[in-house]
Amino acid sequence: MLKRITKSAVFALLGLNLVTITNQLVLAQSRCVLNGQEVPCEELAESAKGMIGWGIGLLAVIFVVGIAATIFWLLMIVHAASHPIENRAMWIILMVLTGVVGALIYYFVVKRKFNGQLSQPTVTR
Repeated sequence: MLKRITKSAVFALLGLNLVTITNQLVLAQSRCVLNGQEVPCEELAESAKGMIGWGIGLLAVIFVVGIAATIFWLLMIVHAASHPIENRAMWIILMVLTGVVGALIYYFVVKRKFNGQLSQPTVTR
């Protein structure tokens, strides 16, 4: 079994090296053209730095928002499963099937009212 895994890993690394070498050969033979004129590729890369930076920044923001949305979704499912609410099964199924949209609906329809009821002091006579 270990031999098989090692063999697979070696072939994967060889394939990766082959792809890398092929890419380098293609890039070494390529020409960079900007506004119809041939320019050194380093100059073209210099002008593309800003776009690449914005792209990476946008991906980072999307990643953080996605993680936050997933945490919110899980918190709403846990709240629905652990508190006495009406139609518990329906809410859990709704949130599982619709994701963050269902969790937002649950938050505004059920959880805010649930938190409001807990925060009101009870008066006993």
